[in-house]
Amino acid sequence: MTVDKSIQLYGPDAEPVIIIIDDDDAMREALVCLVESVGLHALDFETADKFLASDLSPCVGVIITDMRIPGTSGLGLLEKLRASGQHLPVIVISAFANLRDAVRAMSLGAVDVLEKPFDEQGLLDKLQELIGQTRQKAGNCCKARQAANKLVKLTKREHEVMGYMAQGLQNKAIANELGLSVKTVEVHRHNVLSKLEVQTLVEVYQLVQAAETAGKKGRCLA
Repeated sequence: MTVDKSIQLYGPDAEPVIIIIDDDDAMREALVCLVESVGLHALDFETADKFLASDLSPCVGVIITDMRIPGTSGLGLLEKLRASGQHLPVIVISAFANLRDAVRAMSLGAVDVLEKPFDEQGLLDKLQELIGQTRQKAGNCCKARQAANKLVKLTKREHEVMGYMAQGLQNKAIANELGLSVKTVEVHRHNVLSKLEVQTLVEVYQLVQAAETAGKKGRCLA
């Protein structure tokens, strides 16, 4: 598997990528051809362990994995992805699907379990649906990352003032809470609005709420 460096994997304008994991060369190649036939980018791996070692985590896309593969199984992959906070939806495929494994896969976060041979058009339709969902999540992630990056610009005192601003307190009330003069609070308030690039208390509150959802390991290029 070679990643095309021209493909933008992260950020608000990330291109959708379909990650295919299957130790059956013929099946893996067939899935790559199917995905690429509709203009989508595909990255393929023989095993889940090779995918995990690649440290790839595109913002937009879908993971398709076989249930039974050497090393970490499809179910094991789901467990590791959930533990790592990976957000991409996972479709599990299997030539030997059984109810117990299917239920286990869904409980671990799989969006679908397909038995081979599966309907190709049905899979493509599902991929398009999931790509739309992950793009929305990626957009929200990037907004959160942008908000978090703005908050880093604030001094400790500005953070304190911003916290009270987000609660709707006016300058005099903030001054009383922090033991500062109203004039000093006005200066900090001005700096907060300027650094956060907002104009109203409502926008301050919304930005703080967005920043709280930003993941510590986010790769958004915001």
